[in-house]
Amino acid sequence: MSGMELTVSYPPSKFASDNDLSNESVIQKYKLAADVVNTVLEQILTKVAPGISVNDLCQYGDDLITAYTKDQYKSSERGVALPTCVTVNNLIQYHSPLADADYNLRPGDIVKIELGAHVDGYIATSAHTTVINVNPSQPITGPAADVVCATYFAMEAAARMLKPGVKTSEITRVISEIAAYYRCKPVQGTFSSPMKRFVLRAGKDIENGFPEDLLMKDLEKSDFEIEANQVYQLNVVLTTGDGKVKSSDKKTNVYQRDVRNSYQLKMKSARLAYSQINEKYTVFPFSARALSGSQARLGLSSLLTHNLITPYPVMRSSTNSDMVAQFKATVLVTADGQLRTTLPQQLPFVHSQYCIPQPTMAANVLSSAPINEHKKPKSMPNVEVVFGERRAEVEDVEMEMD
Repeated sequence: MSGMELTVSYPPSKFASDNDLSNESVIQKYKLAADVVNTVLEQILTKVAPGISVNDLCQYGDDLITAYTKDQYKSSERGVALPTCVTVNNLIQYHSPLADADYNLRPGDIVKIELGAHVDGYIATSAHTTVINVNPSQPITGPAADVVCATYFAMEAAARMLKPGVKTSEITRVISEIAAYYRCKPVQGTFSSPMKRFVLRAGKDIENGFPEDLLMKDLEKSDFEIEANQVYQLNVVLTTGDGKVKSSDKKTNVYQRDVRNSYQLKMKSARLAYSQINEKYTVFPFSARALSGSQARLGLSSLLTHNLITPYPVMRSSTNSDMVAQFKATVLVTADGQLRTTLPQQLPFVHSQYCIPQPTMAANVLSSAPINEHKKPKSMPNVEVVFGERRAEVEDVEMEMD
């Protein structure tokens, strides 16, 4: 979905060296961030069940990221790079509700979990889709199975194609081709993007689908080739619907500071919110849930008014019966090949009536060798995070005027 493209202001030579994938220390920090994301996503998935609170799952994910990163590179920034989002059924990304607008999971829900962590600004993001199966011994079938299969295979194909010299239009074409085989469509406005140190969206996007009114001259103008020494977050989002998106009735709770703008804030709540954002999240997206106290959250509206933060709204597909799936991985494209740092999780037990026919471009891509994957560490440090622990709300709201 739409996001803010941030730029980091420091000398070009340092920016280049900080993002040089031939530097082993840079690679190591990407791997450390990925270890956190892989571990946290796996732990969240163990909690997914009927009746479980989405708010609790999101809080649990963010708490785990904070706990696992707090002892790494203590003199550097680290922690949440994308707040944990649990987005259900036909909703599309960035659903991270507060307790007063919670949702409890139900049998049959298609559940998308997305999150990100960083170590010294080096980012790992991931997303996985599962389905709450009321009868685990039998596979999920029907549209939910179709969209899970389509999205998973499309993401795997995109990862294999992420090589220097490959045109991004070819990647988009294969994603769209696989979606069509499973009677699905790419979700409008969703894309993959390159990342840099401290920058979640650091260049041209790889769209999941082509606009219906796209002209060949416009495609040629926007097309580009994958290059070595790049890090990508591959984000594939497909739907059983028509691919079009609408605003949902879910309140926006994920925001990102816009470093390009400034304003002399007058409201105490706005100053409090802005101070917490700068201290804890700097340039990364954050959840309103992460702000301490109701007064700080009250200040978000003033920050929005003065364009100091950018919202990440929760969109939905065209109809309530649509199903949406998402798979995301972080891939490093180096001179020596590709390295997937955020790893695939256990897939839900699904069976689609459709398949990818032979011989097709998509089938050829998927029959090629999978890309190298970062090896999981033998163990992660023990952390004390309690699932479902609700924090006491700080009632600190004061009447004030801007």
